[in-house]
Amino acid sequence: METMTIQFDKQNAALQQLMQLFLTLGGHIIEQTAETEEYDPEYVAMIKKSHDEIKAGKGKAIKTKDLWN
Repeated sequence: METMTIQFDKQNAALQQLMQLFLTLGGHIIEQTAETEEYDPEYVAMIKKSHDEIKAGKGKAIKTKDLWN
């Protein structure tokens, strides 16, 4: 038996049907993983620092509706 790795978008209906066909023909899923997105730790630290500064009164929060006025 051969092993192959397949990466596909679960929202694509045609690819979901292809996977069903694969399973119907006797194929087996050995490992199924979800792709995760990781954020840059420096970016996350910068955003957290900004939130903490706002909470401490060191900045000014501007409402989205007021940006263009």
